[in-house]
Amino acid sequence: MSALPDLTADFRALDEIVEAQPEGVIAEIAHGVYMMSPRPRLRHSRVQVRLSHILEAALGEPHGATPPDWLFAIEPELRSEKAFSRVVPDLAGWRRSTSGWPSLEENPVTLAPEWVAEILSPSTERFDRGPKRDAYGLMSIGSLWLVDAEARRVETYANVRGRMVAGPVLAEEDALASAPFAGARDLTELVASLFL
Repeated sequence: MSALPDLTADFRALDEIVEAQPEGVIAEIAHGVYMMSPRPRLRHSRVQVRLSHILEAALGEPHGATPPDWLFAIEPELRSEKAFSRVVPDLAGWRRSTSGWPSLEENPVTLAPEWVAEILSPSTERFDRGPKRDAYGLMSIGSLWLVDAEARRVETYANVRGRMVAGPVLAEEDALASAPFAGARDLTELVASLFL
């Protein structure tokens, strides 16, 4: 009779491997799957910065006397022992009015964001669409966007009982005002503007 595996101990052992990696190495654990990936191509970084700028300008900056509801971060490290995951999304957003904001001093962050985005790269697309997408669902992240620079579209996903379920696919002529930003009046940028 064999003993049952201790998944928490296995996750903690992988977590120590992630901690030991040198600065600049992207190492992640998604639902128990370990992945090291190279730095992204310049096209990937350009789309990441552009999306961050659009969302920050529309939702993250104070408008008059009103403080922002959204906090956006590029490549925050998110950790959930419950989901056996320590991942680095390309972008993440926390909403003050729902779950609150994490401490700006915390790393890795344990408060699940409301929304994350992954800019797809050839070297990581299978991981992003597979274990990482599953991990986001288990981590209670509300929405996921997969931004495909090659196809010039944004695939949206919503968390339904711990599983990321496909939603609308936004084409170049569509506004970025999709879940969780559907009610944002200031978010009129088109998907095409991401790929300039």
